[in-house]
Amino acid sequence: MSRHLLRVLLLLAVLAGLPGHAAPDRRTPNPPPAGVLLDTGEIEGAKFALARPVHWNGRLLLLAHGLRDEPAPLVADLNPDHLAYHTLLAEGWMVGKTSYRRNGLIIRDAITDLENLRAYVAKTYSAPQTTILEGDSMGGAIVTLIAEQFPEQYQGAVAVGAALQVRDPASSLAFNLQPQIPLVFLTNQSELAGPRRYVAAPFPVPVRPVVLKVARNGHVNVNQLERLVALRALLNLIDRQPVALPLVDGSPSFYDATRQPEPGPSQVRLLDEGGFEARVTEVTAVFGNLALNAQPADFTQAEIVPGAWFELSVRGQKYRVRYGRDFTSVKRGEWVAFPNADGFLYVGRNRDNAAATTGLQVGDVVMVHRLSAAPASETPATPP
Repeated sequence: MSRHLLRVLLLLAVLAGLPGHAAPDRRTPNPPPAGVLLDTGEIEGAKFALARPVHWNGRLLLLAHGLRDEPAPLVADLNPDHLAYHTLLAEGWMVGKTSYRRNGLIIRDAITDLENLRAYVAKTYSAPQTTILEGDSMGGAIVTLIAEQFPEQYQGAVAVGAALQVRDPASSLAFNLQPQIPLVFLTNQSELAGPRRYVAAPFPVPVRPVVLKVARNGHVNVNQLERLVALRALLNLIDRQPVALPLVDGSPSFYDATRQPEPGPSQVRLLDEGGFEARVTEVTAVFGNLALNAQPADFTQAEIVPGAWFELSVRGQKYRVRYGRDFTSVKRGEWVAFPNADGFLYVGRNRDNAAATTGLQVGDVVMVHRLSAAPASETPATPP
C-alpha cells in the first residue's frame, strides 16, 4: 500500500464527513431501542457490540466499518436506532459490529474479526440460519473479499462506497472478481466506475453481482432508507428473486436505489430573538461529529443561507460555523454544518472533534443564530 493511496483513503474519509484525527471518545455504544438487548465485549483485541431482539429469527447482519486513523480509539459504534438496523431488529434480526483489533489499513485481520464475531453468536446463542455483511469504504472492500474468497459462513454482502483500490500491506489478498455469494454495491454517482467494472468482469459466478446507484455525489453519502433498499435487494438475490428496482439506462445489473429524504415537520423550537433551539440526536463515537434534529428548512426560516456563517451557542459558549456542503467547505480546525443524506444537519470540525470541544452528548440542546456578516478571518470564534 503506497503512502499516496493511504492519503487518498484518509481524504475520502474526510469527504464522507469523518475527520481523520479525533480525540479519544470512550463512550459505550448507543442504547438499543425498546425490546432490544445489547451485548458488548472483546474478542482477540477487537471490541464488539451486538443488538438482538428478544425473539431472534436466526438472521444476522454484521457491519464492517471503513478506514480509521491509527490513533483513534477502538470503538464498535453500533447505532441500533438507525432506520435500516432498527427495521431489521423489529423484524427479528440480530445486528452486530466489530471495531477490528486495530485501526489503519486492516483487511486480513478484519476478516478474521468479523468471523470471530459470527462464531461468538453461534456459540453464545445458536448458529445463524442466514448471515449477511454490510461494509462501508474499506469495509466495502473487506466484505467484497469475503464474498469472493471466504464465503463459507455467509450468504451475501452489501458493499457501500467500496474502496476497491485498497490493499493491506500485511497481506497478499487481492480481488479475483468472482464472488461466490450474492454481492450488492451501493455507490454514489461520483464513484460508479470501479463497481461497474467489477460487475462487468467476464468471469463465471454463481450469482451476478449488481450495482445500486445513488444519484448523489460523495463517498458513502447514502441515507438509511437507501441502505435498507440495498439490504432488501441482497435478500432478493439470496432468494433467487429479481431485484425490485428500476434499471439505469436499461443496463443489466445496474439499478437506481436513490431515495431523496422528504422534509418532515420542524422539530426545532423557534426563539423570540430569532434563530432556533435544536437538540443533538447523535454523536459519532470515533470522530465526534454532531447530528442535530434541524433540517435545511429550519435554517431558511432563520435566514441562514448556504455559504453563510452562523453562531452556535452551547452552554454560554459561542462558535462560528459555516453552513457548507461538506468538510471541504472550511479549513482544517474550522466549524462546518451541512445536510446529511437523511435530510438533517451535521455539525463538526474539519479534522477535529466537535463533541470533545463542546462536551455535547445526545439529548443536549444548542442554539443557532444568524450572523450579520462572516468573521473577517473566516475562522471560528475561540470559546472563552
